[in-house]
Amino acid sequence: MNDTVTDAPATEPAAAGRQARLAEVLACPACHAPLRLDGGETIVCAACGHTGRRRGGQLKFGGFESEELTADALNRIKEFVKKRFNKVYPTAIKVLSPVMDRNLIMPFLRSFDLDRDLVADFGCGTHRRDQRVICMDGGTYPNVDIVTDLRKVPLAEGSLAGGISIAVLEHVPDPAAHIAEMHRLLRPGGRMLVFVPFMQPFHASPYDFQRYTEVGLREQFPQFEVLSVKVGAGPTSGMLWTLQEWLAMLLSFGSMRLYRAILPLTWILSPLKVLDLLLARHPAAAVTASGFVIEVRKPS
Repeated sequence: MNDTVTDAPATEPAAAGRQARLAEVLACPACHAPLRLDGGETIVCAACGHTGRRRGGQLKFGGFESEELTADALNRIKEFVKKRFNKVYPTAIKVLSPVMDRNLIMPFLRSFDLDRDLVADFGCGTHRRDQRVICMDGGTYPNVDIVTDLRKVPLAEGSLAGGISIAVLEHVPDPAAHIAEMHRLLRPGGRMLVFVPFMQPFHASPYDFQRYTEVGLREQFPQFEVLSVKVGAGPTSGMLWTLQEWLAMLLSFGSMRLYRAILPLTWILSPLKVLDLLLARHPAAAVTASGFVIEVRKPS
């Protein structure tokens, strides 16, 4: 699912409240012992000595190395745009992307009392979908609250009422480890909403490893109760992205330089994605859907 949700406006009271609630459940990513913020820049676990850093409102416990984000040429451009134009990046992607999602994220978030329930975005990218949601990512984007390896999140067990993971699991080599961490962090009865791709071309961010069918996706969450699996982005989106890549290859005559120059020109076809307003609801949409959304619950 592409970045299509307009970021919530920033407010200082909301940010202060979010950071205060985060401090209450902060835990060592190595041994899970409680961590305390003492006002200094370095955060040290008293139990095992593991360290993190704080810079302003952002906590850093690992994350991507700069070399990882620049290894793929197209991702290198993407990362530059994200960091240089992070405030307009989500809107630009919404317009230019060939993928039309079904706007399932915000209704899911509204199903929580975000003033009381702690909810996290696992792999938020440049988004802050709501000021009360904890933003976690491997990249040091300005909106990120916790820069971390999402397999070792510095939060206490059972500290979250819910979470979202949007277009993340295809980019990791060990999705089971990420799903296990979601399970650890959710309280009993807590829910996750996860989007994964099916019919999408390769797109490193900074890596790209797998795709999921509707049936295969259900099998990834054995520790959870599966509440629903839906088409998250329809068949037009799946076809259109592939067509754009195909056209760029066809017209570039084997030249990678020409391919990279032509590919942005194919975005003129992206408005065709509106056809998914109809086709995403077709009974056979799952056959060539661009991606699926699964909602799961940790058993009580």
